[in-house]
Amino acid sequence: MGEIFRGLLWVVLLAASTGAARAADDEYIEYTGAARARHRQDFLYGERHILVYHDGRLTERMVLYTCADGAPFARKRVSYVDPAAPDFFFDDASNGMREGVGSQGGERSVFFRANRIEPEKSAPVPHAPDLVVDAGFDAFIQAHWSALMNGTPLPLKFLVPSRLQVMSFEVQHLRGGYFDGKPTEVFRMKLSGVLGLVWPGIEVAYDAAEHILVHYEGLSDLRDASGDNLQASIVFHAGERKPTSAQAISAAEAAALAPCH
Repeated sequence: MGEIFRGLLWVVLLAASTGAARAADDEYIEYTGAARARHRQDFLYGERHILVYHDGRLTERMVLYTCADGAPFARKRVSYVDPAAPDFFFDDASNGMREGVGSQGGERSVFFRANRIEPEKSAPVPHAPDLVVDAGFDAFIQAHWSALMNGTPLPLKFLVPSRLQVMSFEVQHLRGGYFDGKPTEVFRMKLSGVLGLVWPGIEVAYDAAEHILVHYEGLSDLRDASGDNLQASIVFHAGERKPTSAQAISAAEAAALAPCH
């Protein structure tokens, strides 16, 4: 019961913090992505992102993960209490996995539940300078764009909820390229030290002009029936971003989640 209460508490706290951030003059942007198996290109799932900006600053992100028929099976709520280290709550109805970071009274906690059977575990978020959490990786790339373009690997302290700990990674610019006929810059994030030799890391391509993610390749947040992270190639078409409204994000919050058929 304690694990269930804590999970519900994170939902309430995060809903309160994200709701308070919205105002009549907020800007809402929506875009979608499609994840496919890296080596077979089979469809895995869709992603629908709704972003909330206040005075030009990203304050909130809502993500619905969808089946082939468009029905949602998982949801992530992100509240940007810190651009690179936001609070978030992820819930996957297909397997019962939950993870996230919540803030209360100046303290932060990270929690993780692998499935409906295993108990939820939690711990205080370790204090680390320049900590990066979940979708805050975007902010890290954008804030360090010039330094990364010099080619020097940059250290990154990334919170891994499944381990309840911060791990050392490094990010490096790999090459320029093209996507949808537009120039891109490709970066790689991998574990630091000898672990980086055995884990290939992830590669991300960003639009060179707008600095927004257009292609992700590597381990996904989502897991297969065995509990292993999916290996995915996820495409986001920058030209398909469009304005939306507060009603869209409210509908996404209220959408019922169910496993895909």
